[in-house]
Amino acid sequence: MLTYALHETMPKPSDAALAKKTLVESMADKMLEMAMNGIAVTADSLAEHSSFTRAQISSHGPDAADIAKSREVRRVA
Repeated sequence: MLTYALHETMPKPSDAALAKKTLVESMADKMLEMAMNGIAVTADSLAEHSSFTRAQISSHGPDAADIAKSREVRRVA
C-alpha cells in the first residue's frame, strides 16, 4: 500500500497558513469576489450570494467593506 507524506526535507506548513479567517475577513473576500465579477455589492446582494445572515451583514458589513476597499487593486495602463 502506498502512503503519501511530506519528505523530511520539505518544510512543514506554518500554523499561520492554516489559521481560519475571521468573519469580517471572509465577508471582505466575498465582497471583493462579487465586485470583480461585476456584481454590485449591496447588503441584499451579499445576502443572496453568500451564507452571511442579514444581522451579520448589518453589524460587520462596514468593517468588511473597509477591508475590501484596502485590498482592492486597480491597474491603469
